[in-house]
Amino acid sequence: MLAEQFAQAGARVAFCARREEPLRALEAELRSRGAEAIAVVADVSRHGDCGRLVDAAAERWGRIDVLVNNAGISGAQKPIRDLGMDEFDEAMRTNLYSAYSCIHFASKHMIEQKSGAIVNISSGIGKMPVALRTAYGVSKMALVGLTRVVALELGPHKVRCNTVSPGWIEGERGAEVVANMAKARNIPPERAREILVSGPLKEAVTGQDICDTVLFLCSDRGRHITGQDINVNSGSIMF
Repeated sequence: MLAEQFAQAGARVAFCARREEPLRALEAELRSRGAEAIAVVADVSRHGDCGRLVDAAAERWGRIDVLVNNAGISGAQKPIRDLGMDEFDEAMRTNLYSAYSCIHFASKHMIEQKSGAIVNISSGIGKMPVALRTAYGVSKMALVGLTRVVALELGPHKVRCNTVSPGWIEGERGAEVVANMAKARNIPPERAREILVSGPLKEAVTGQDICDTVLFLCSDRGRHITGQDINVNSGSIMF
């Protein structure tokens, strides 16, 4: 959805996924609308694949203006005593190391340009931890820390870095979160959804809400915003 929204706003977009078929379908759809788009088959939990993605965009267009790190998995929901190191590591590689790797490669271009905007997609759990979600929570907390370090380091080069922390988002991944929570806590799915939509607005966040916030942060309208963690959660977390 982010790639579509950026393309609709007039941006040239490069994006990736592990599965080639849906990736090529989105690339074809965007190009049919007149957008300049590059699809790269890549697994961002692998450092080298992140480099290939950044190189593909830089070689085609000569610069990297925006980087959005949106990869993420929910990870296993289980007590720490039962959480395997392989499960913990998978969440860290996908949710944290992928962002570091993409920033590592893209920042070189942004420093040279003396401009750029980076947005990392985190989660409310990055601020308010939840029992049984150790791997996910730790990876998202660390992602917020990475954002702030990058903002400090790259700020003198006029490169901004922010985090967007969504609440529970309706959709395929949101349904997976509900199902996993219901199973882990032995509660009905309806109760799990009530817990997730706990803000005073009593509304679930949509993908469009996140896209709108990311687009704002990457635009000139957000030119003085850096090092921030922006909540988009209907008020469920207010710090």
